[in-house]
Amino acid sequence: MQYNILSLSGISALLAVTLTPVFTESAFAQCVNSHVGVQVNISERPARQGSNIEMGSTGPCTGNVNSSSATQVNIGGRGQAEQQQNVNQQMRGGKSNPTGVNGPTINNAVVVPINVKTPKNFNR
Repeated sequence: MQYNILSLSGISALLAVTLTPVFTESAFAQCVNSHVGVQVNISERPARQGSNIEMGSTGPCTGNVNSSSATQVNIGGRGQAEQQQNVNQQMRGGKSNPTGVNGPTINNAVVVPINVKTPKNFNR
């Protein structure tokens, strides 16, 4: 009889662990602004490479994502190339987080400038 009591208590514990997610409230993630950019210049002279990135949000924000990517490539040429990335991402409106946790919007931007100097006999 001792095994039956242990078996029943084990089954009860397993059911409690299994059904707990069904009765609990879902989690909500904060909002995220994201930009990834690459600037590649392959020529004798280095390019003027830059970026201007503005990101923000107004009010509480939950569960939204703004994401962008950009790639700029210059190969050859006699003059100096200019590569510029301008990004403006704004989140407006939205509902407050029903869990009561309203953290800030996460802003993440990465722009990688790459200059590769070619030899004088590079034919392009």
